[in-house]
Amino acid sequence: MFAFADVRGGAGNNPSWHRSGSGLKKLNSIHDFVSCGEYLISEGFIHRNKLSALGISAGSLLVGAAINMCPELFRAAILKVPFLDVLKSLLDPSLPLTTLDYEEFGNPQTQSYFEYILKYSPYDNIPQGVCCPSMLVSASFNDSRVGVWEAAKWVAKMRDTACSSCSSAVILRTNINGGHFQEGGRFTHCWETAYEYAYLMKVVGATEE
Repeated sequence: MFAFADVRGGAGNNPSWHRSGSGLKKLNSIHDFVSCGEYLISEGFIHRNKLSALGISAGSLLVGAAINMCPELFRAAILKVPFLDVLKSLLDPSLPLTTLDYEEFGNPQTQSYFEYILKYSPYDNIPQGVCCPSMLVSASFNDSRVGVWEAAKWVAKMRDTACSSCSSAVILRTNINGGHFQEGGRFTHCWETAYEYAYLMKVVGATEE
């Protein structure tokens, strides 16, 4: 079963729904995503030991922050070209999307935004010694939007910080040739999707009821 959580999207003609989940209210969007997962479990759509999450680019920020807050909620997660080291990236205006991202996240050169972003930035909030879900983290070496180092740093810190039995379940997969949008055409997209499904079936299928 797939559930698409359009967390704090445009909401049609009501942009206030999006604005109330951005800037100094960004935590609302993360809490909403956690609530979506809890709802799927409480309503019986999915077993509580088999909930998985997928985040792409800035969507990985949402998933990564939710994993930090509620690691026990998820069995597995896929983070693709993930935006995880939010605070440090937004402090570097030389990066391609930094100034554009100020509209969504705020400028951390202002103290109030710095302190607020620090509360949810996935890289800065990995809990010590906690059991984490299995994770497949994919990055592209030629990604001009999200640096390949963000995924690498996240995986390294997660392996170093999480409990020892979970650290080996965090996998980094790097595409040496691709960019942010995994260039390669339809057949490459099908291959990538099959790889991700195989990963989820291996991880979730091994879960005992």
